[in-house]
Amino acid sequence: MVRWNQKQLSKKFERNGIVEGHFQNDEHSIRYFEGGEGETVLLLHGFGGDAQVTWRKMFMDLSENYHVIAPDLLWFGKSTSTATPNLDSQVDAVKDLLDDKKIDQTAIAGISYGGFVLTGLIYAYPDLFTKIGIIDCPGVTYDVANLDTLCATQGVKSVDEIFVVKTPEDIQELSDLGSYKQRNIPNGILEDIYTVYYDQHHEKLTKLILSLKEEQGRFAIDTTLSFAPTTIFWGEFDRVFPIEEGEKLANFMNADFQMIPNAGHAPNVENYKDFLVAFRSFLEN
Repeated sequence: MVRWNQKQLSKKFERNGIVEGHFQNDEHSIRYFEGGEGETVLLLHGFGGDAQVTWRKMFMDLSENYHVIAPDLLWFGKSTSTATPNLDSQVDAVKDLLDDKKIDQTAIAGISYGGFVLTGLIYAYPDLFTKIGIIDCPGVTYDVANLDTLCATQGVKSVDEIFVVKTPEDIQELSDLGSYKQRNIPNGILEDIYTVYYDQHHEKLTKLILSLKEEQGRFAIDTTLSFAPTTIFWGEFDRVFPIEEGEKLANFMNADFQMIPNAGHAPNVENYKDFLVAFRSFLEN
């Protein structure tokens, strides 16, 4: 069922002029999706998915007016690398892809872990980005000690036990944490989802999530950076990163703050209608 849905989504992408591409150099092998014409918008997914699933609705809507590109981050979807699993490698891979596509100006948006990759990019290449959209990611102002609180709440010892899916049952637990409206996923579907999306790269993903603690703090040291126009989007009932974290980041970046009602950690999925209105306003203003 999951593979069938994946094939149907690919066909729908094709009908809407969204093509699947592959970029490769000495280190990175990256799958990406691209479609539309106009101002470029780069979309970065989070830790629990890939580019196609995360942005399936937005891609088709935005590509009517914009040139949209969304890669699978390294070790997600169909992207891999021989590089060290850390944030710098993700930043390097995305920049290599943009260089290959000859994109020298783009709006950028990242959700959750994709927001941390976005942070690395905008600090490394501040002149590359015309607008910045951060979705449910606390970025440079996040106190990583709060991860210990999250682990205690979830009854685990380490953050990788929450975010690195190693069994079909982990998918249900991650869904329960990230969703505003919880739903029970049938066991057969959980097994299919795991086989299609989560049954590889466990060691690499564990290193990614564990290294983020040290990597995140270095960006806040630089308080001189002038950010491009920025909007912070946040699900009203996010239990991974509470809404106060988004407000704190917006204050630090002198950014607009958009609360998306009736949504948890993935407002682009749970309340897509309101999220799309807010996101289009961010792009157009």
